[in-house]
Amino acid sequence: MFSFLVKRLFQALIVMFVISLVAFAIQDNLGDPLRELVGQSVSESERQALRDELGLNDPFITKYTRFVGNALQGDLGTSYFFKRPAVEVILDKLVATLELVFGA
Repeated sequence: MFSFLVKRLFQALIVMFVISLVAFAIQDNLGDPLRELVGQSVSESERQALRDELGLNDPFITKYTRFVGNALQGDLGTSYFFKRPAVEVILDKLVATLELVFGA
């Protein structure tokens, strides 16, 4: 029984890794997040400086490992849309989500 649980836990970790990798790759390739953050009125040199500051010019593997490390500490980053920490946005919508889940 113990070996079964260990095997299932290992499989769950692999699935979570693959899902996080695919989701991060999709998000990373969607476009320029600076367009949402600062708009079109910023010069290219300022955009480049902001990209360097935010780590957007880093290689994919560097950005992914930074994302995973922060996520394991509970920091999911900042929502580009709401301009708030992503954890706050998720928690705000959690009550309605749970009502739908348990109501179904």
